[in-house]
Amino acid sequence: MFGRKSRAEKLKEQAQGNSFIPAAALSAAYAGARPVAERLLYDDDLRDNIRVFIESARTILDELSGEDPTEIVGRLWDDDKLRKQVEAAAGAAQEGTKRVRGQRVKQGGGGRGFLFLLLVAGVAFLFLNPKTGPSARNFAKQAYGSITGD
Repeated sequence: MFGRKSRAEKLKEQAQGNSFIPAAALSAAYAGARPVAERLLYDDDLRDNIRVFIESARTILDELSGEDPTEIVGRLWDDDKLRKQVEAAAGAAQEGTKRVRGQRVKQGGGGRGFLFLLLVAGVAFLFLNPKTGPSARNFAKQAYGSITGD
């Protein structure tokens, strides 16, 4: 009456205008999924992480199927091979999630850098310590002299 819409007409228009999933939500989901899909297509290391995770999980499942929780804990405690499979699966999952997020993943060799830093710190401590410093510097001077022939 007088150009006003009934409640039923308003609800009908509102239902036709709104889909079950709003377009903004679909757009956001697509925008978030696209980089992940591209990484899955082009990142060989990510696919390798996924493959290692699935193979390790399948091996673990085959080994532990049909056992009760106390036996599983006992096997994980005693069986080095099974524990390494669990560690491989966990490591692949961690590395894969970092790759999906676009974070940098360390490629081994980190232990050598730490060992070198520890060695340098130990030598520096020997040379700078008031008790051991003079004799360490004297020993280094004698060793350098015997190598160079001075």
